[in-house]
Amino acid sequence: MADFATRPGMAGGFEHGGKWLNIAGAAVSLALIVGIGIWGYKLIMRDANGVPIVRALEGDMRLQPENPGGEIATHAGLSVNAVVAEGGAAAPEDRLVLAPRQPDLTQEDLDVAPMAEADEVVAAPEDDAVPEDAAAVAVALGVDPQADPNAPLTPEDILAIADQIAADAEPFDTPAPTVDEAVAAAATDAAAAPEIAVIPASVPGVSTSLRPLTRPAGIRPQPVAAPAAAEAPSSPVDPAPVDAGPVELTGALPAGTTLVQLGAHGSTEIAATEWQRLQTRFPDFMADKDRVVQEAQSGGRIFYRLRALGFADHADASRFCAALVAEGERCIPVVVR
Repeated sequence: MADFATRPGMAGGFEHGGKWLNIAGAAVSLALIVGIGIWGYKLIMRDANGVPIVRALEGDMRLQPENPGGEIATHAGLSVNAVVAEGGAAAPEDRLVLAPRQPDLTQEDLDVAPMAEADEVVAAPEDDAVPEDAAAVAVALGVDPQADPNAPLTPEDILAIADQIAADAEPFDTPAPTVDEAVAAAATDAAAAPEIAVIPASVPGVSTSLRPLTRPAGIRPQPVAAPAAAEAPSSPVDPAPVDAGPVELTGALPAGTTLVQLGAHGSTEIAATEWQRLQTRFPDFMADKDRVVQEAQSGGRIFYRLRALGFADHADASRFCAALVAEGERCIPVVVR
């Protein structure tokens, strides 16, 4: 092994350099501790002394504008308000202004008739009669001129109005003519046809006529069936004879009786004629029905209701009316009250 010689001088130099390094590190550490202590002390003292973090700006923070605008509050500026705001009455004002004058009524408001006060008694006008024009219109419509217009209508009034409307109404479709009417119209047309004038043979040029061509032998006539409409009816309908003399009115019927109203007419004779026409047109429907003619009055006008009796219930009457209305007739189911 090799022998290394030690030098006393070199070992002393290392020891001297490490000493100064330790001193420098200790000084830096001490300075750091002192600096942190001073910074913490100042921070604590600043919060304790109340030093603000954000400094306020110089001058007033808010200013009241000279003309704030907006709506003026009611009773603003009165002296009485100073009692609540300041605790005592305000000094007298040096300038007084009268309140504005209230608006007056316009000319169109003055033209309206004045109304009575709450405790004032106004005498009713002596003449409560209905004007002549209004009375004439009410009579024409069959309404009592002195009746209260706000009073509710009774079932009798509603039925009377329906009768008046039905009396003047016209059916939508013209009823189809019956077999007898069609035969009578055909006979009338045949009788009214002009007679054929026959030229005498003495006139030259018409004494002889051309002979028609002979029919080919191969053509054979084929029997043609007569149309069913042209055949005579096997069972002709004989209308029931019209009752001679005045028509008797039907008396009072028991309550709950189901009827159908077929119209309202001005006389009993017209009602009987209408019943005969319905029997002729609808023999199957009217065969087991009884005629009812009742007198009624509305607005000073007398009329006669033509009704039919002989229904089991209201549904039966409704079906009967549905069949007649489908053929263009007027029919309303009613129940005696």
